[in-house]
Amino acid sequence: MIAARFNPPDIECLVKTAVELWEDIDPSDLSEHQQDTLNRARDAMLAEHVDQQPSFPEVVTFISPRPAGQAWVLRRWDRHENEMTLHADEDSALADLGEYIRRVWENVVGEEGVPDQPPTDDRETARLYYGPERNRRPDEGYNLYAEDIVKRGRTRIVPLDFRFPDEDASEEANRDAIFHPQTDDNDLPCVEVDGVLVFAYLDHEAGAVRISVHLDSAEDRLVRADGTVPLRVEVEDTVVLEDSRQKGGDA
Repeated sequence: MIAARFNPPDIECLVKTAVELWEDIDPSDLSEHQQDTLNRARDAMLAEHVDQQPSFPEVVTFISPRPAGQAWVLRRWDRHENEMTLHADEDSALADLGEYIRRVWENVVGEEGVPDQPPTDDRETARLYYGPERNRRPDEGYNLYAEDIVKRGRTRIVPLDFRFPDEDASEEANRDAIFHPQTDDNDLPCVEVDGVLVFAYLDHEAGAVRISVHLDSAEDRLVRADGTVPLRVEVEDTVVLEDSRQKGGDA
């Protein structure tokens, strides 16, 4: 048997890995035996979690990973460039495309059915410039399509009666904070504290210093039963975001 080739710690590691990866698998792809085994392994992990956290109540909840997001990809090309940009929705992508077309509208002025000034509607502007089949200008074109943003998540096991880490645990997490500098791969600089990533960088396009907080990788002990992480954001001495009240626990 395969199990005979592994020692108990290895088998436990494989079981826990299988349970975490299960969230990314369509259950219909698994046999009934596989599903039953994974369910029993998941229950065992829950029981182990309760046994190892005597300071927490025995009532916990599972928080599934967030569903995949979606971005709109705009690829535009001409004789001089081939550009690809990401957008939150189709309208913003078309707005970006329309802005470019209006700068070069003189390229099509005088052609049949083309007005002297571009329309205010971005979709109509693109249709007139590139043609209904996008073949009006052989050396130019664009593609616009939606793309799922797939990010492997994991199921969290969090107590219903949330308690933020105490003073000692908080100080230890702060001492263990990690700074990730920008690399040649264009990764932005960030500070990581207990799995929370805080990016601070100069955005020349926005003309501003940008601060971005990513909470998806936060340690389970920071996650409340509703899936949120208590957060307070201050700029100088002004609190600009306040969500630090302990929902489900003491205020």
